[in-house]
Amino acid sequence: MIYIMFGNKEKKNADGPGAGLRMALVGLLWLALWQAAAAAVGNGLLLPGPVDTVRALAALAVTGEFYMNIGWTVFRCLLAMVLSFAAGVLCAGAAYRWSAVKSILSLPVAFFKAVPVMAIVIYVILLADSDWVAVIVCFFMCFPIVYANILAGLEAMPEEYLELAGICGLGKWQIIRLIYAPGILPHIKSAVSLIAGISWKAVVAAEVLSIPKYSLGYEMLNSKYYLETANLFAYIVVIVVLSLAFEKLIKASMSRIEWHGYEGSKVERGTVPDVDETGTDSVDGAPAVVCRNVSKSFDDKLVLDDLTINFEAGCVTAVMGPSGEGKTTLARIIAGLETADEGVTEFSEPARISFLFQEDRLLPWLNIYDNIALAKGGAECSARVRALAERLEIGDTLWQLPAALSGGMKHRAALARTFNADSNLLILDEPFRGLDEALKERIVNKLWESETAGKTVILITHNKDDAAKLGTMFSSVITSQNGD
Repeated sequence: MIYIMFGNKEKKNADGPGAGLRMALVGLLWLALWQAAAAAVGNGLLLPGPVDTVRALAALAVTGEFYMNIGWTVFRCLLAMVLSFAAGVLCAGAAYRWSAVKSILSLPVAFFKAVPVMAIVIYVILLADSDWVAVIVCFFMCFPIVYANILAGLEAMPEEYLELAGICGLGKWQIIRLIYAPGILPHIKSAVSLIAGISWKAVVAAEVLSIPKYSLGYEMLNSKYYLETANLFAYIVVIVVLSLAFEKLIKASMSRIEWHGYEGSKVERGTVPDVDETGTDSVDGAPAVVCRNVSKSFDDKLVLDDLTINFEAGCVTAVMGPSGEGKTTLARIIAGLETADEGVTEFSEPARISFLFQEDRLLPWLNIYDNIALAKGGAECSARVRALAERLEIGDTLWQLPAALSGGMKHRAALARTFNADSNLLILDEPFRGLDEALKERIVNKLWESETAGKTVILITHNKDDAAKLGTMFSSVITSQNGD
């Protein structure tokens, strides 16, 4: 307890109102040391003091050329950042999609990570106009950083989100907009923050050697040539201040980009068909499903062994068995998320599948409304989504992010998404887990019959009472006899 209190006190002192005063005192200390060193040297050509530097800066600040130099350096830096970011994102996307592209890019990316800035500057000077050398050099310095961060974000994308996208029938651009782009946001922020720091240094270094007409780097070089040491120090001060301000501004901007709850919808996939608030769209042609001689192994573990099972069209079929014996694997094979080692799965009608996973799989950057609407997007605040949320007792959470909900509420949101889909085959993996009996009873009474009517339902459960009650409702309860 004492340690925790001490740590909090130290953090408060570091971040509190006294921090600014402390930093000012530190700055004054170093200015005093600088002035003392200049006085000891006694030669303004070798080491001008703070006063001489400020005078030189004041003289430069009244000239238009001074601001042209600053403007061009900032422009080169921003242009190089934008180009490197765009190229890094495109190349990372291509490398993620095609392994051959990743292999081809691995060598140049490693090369530009390792090569000194000066080596690139010297070579680029031979090829490009001096005004653009700094942009090219900065691009090659920043591109590997963006590429590596974005590729790492793409490769770290949870597979369950992509499976969810497939089950919900999202198109390619919807997957990019709703899953990939927000999913890699932390990596985007990291990449931009890193190149904000390196870009300014790379641009100024390149300007010193390439001597473009307007640039801070060129003016530093001129000051050295003409022994205007006070001007040189003035430009150094400007570069340091602008560099710190530039980096802090970008990092502050990145820190503001966070996932927040929002009202309305980002899921725009056409118009939701008109429905009764207490019912679902009618879906014709519920399929019968036959799994014939299905076997599946993971490594050395045989999960399903020559299983044959029928799921009658338009009925609720309960699949029961001990944990780890293949119930979920069977469901994933039926949904096309796993491939059986042997055997086939046949549908009597084209199957439009809606799948309730064991995990909630709510997208953390979408509000609850959009997570429910993901399976069948449409008009904002549709009656269908609201009705499902109300019956599942989460109607007041629609504009919140999943992180604000309890575990049981998240599960009910996932259940609402499953029921909201345009489907004729429902696969429900433990649909009432984590719900108390009273809440489960209310939910079943409010929506089970209406949401499963006319559909083929595969109900995976450990609860015999649930299997008997919900299956009997449609007079079909089947328990697998081979350990599943």
